[in-house]
Amino acid sequence: MAIIGEIKTSETVTINYVPAPTPWNATSKVLHIILTRVYYLWGIIASLFIWIVSSGAYAAETDIHYAYPDQMVIVSRTDEEGKFDQPINRIVEELFKQASLNWKSHEYPAARMFQNLDEGTSNFSILVNSPRLDACCLVGKIPVASSELRVYHKNNVARVSSINSLQDENVITLRGYSYGPFKEVIADPDINIKAHPAGTHASAFAMLNEGRANYLLDYNHPSTVVLQNHPIQDIQYETLGKVDLYLVLHRSYPNAQQVLDEFEAIIQGMDIEGMLSLPIDLH
Repeated sequence: MAIIGEIKTSETVTINYVPAPTPWNATSKVLHIILTRVYYLWGIIASLFIWIVSSGAYAAETDIHYAYPDQMVIVSRTDEEGKFDQPINRIVEELFKQASLNWKSHEYPAARMFQNLDEGTSNFSILVNSPRLDACCLVGKIPVASSELRVYHKNNVARVSSINSLQDENVITLRGYSYGPFKEVIADPDINIKAHPAGTHASAFAMLNEGRANYLLDYNHPSTVVLQNHPIQDIQYETLGKVDLYLVLHRSYPNAQQVLDEFEAIIQGMDIEGMLSLPIDLH
C-alpha cells in the first residue's frame, strides 16, 4: 500500500491510505488479448452460421428429394424379379451429378407421390404436366422425353380414330395415371367412358385378354415390355397422341425458377435418347 502523509501540526498527523494500482504484468496482457480475439472469432462464426441457415446455403430442405411413380410412363425392360427398369432415373442421376447437388430418390404409388409434392416432402419429379401440379410446383418448358398414348384392343373390336371414339365404351385405365391432355375427355360425363382401373400394366393387359373391357389405354413403352414378356394373340392398337414429360420442381425450393432453368440447360446437353435405351417397338 502507498502512504500519503500530511502533517497538520507538530502534535497531529493525518494518514490517508490509497490503494496502489494492481501491476499489469505480461501474462495478464496476453490472456486479455487471447480472450478478446476468441470472443471476436466466436461472434464471426455465429453470424456466419445464422447467415448460412437463413439463406438456405446449407439447409437440409435444399437437398433434392426426387419422387417418382411406381407406374412410370417410360420403361425399357424388366429385371430378373420382373420389375421395370426406370431409364428416366438414369437421366436424373446424371442431371444432379452435373448440378453438383445432394439428392435421394424414392418410388411411391401415384397418389402418395402427388401428396408428397403438394406438402413439399418431395421437391422434384419428372412427370406428365397436370393441373394438379400448378399450386405446388413449377413445371419446365422443355420436354425431357415423350411417350405415345395408345388404345389397345382385340382384332374383333372396332378401331379407334380418337379418344372421343371411346364414347360409352368400357375402357381399362392405369390407376394413378393422369393421361395428360386426354384426362378431361376421359372424365367428361358427356363422353361417358366407363373406366376400369388396373393396378399394373401386366394386370391391365390380363384384363383386356380376359374380355373385362374392349379397350385399354396405355403408353407405348411399358405396354411394349409387357407384350414382349406376355404376348397376346390378335391384339392391335391405334396411337391417340403424344404425351411429354417435364421437369417438376417445388415452388418452395430456393430460387426455384432459376434452378429449374439451370436444370433444363443441363438436360439439353445430355444424350437423352441414348440414356433412355427404349425397347424395340412392336407394331
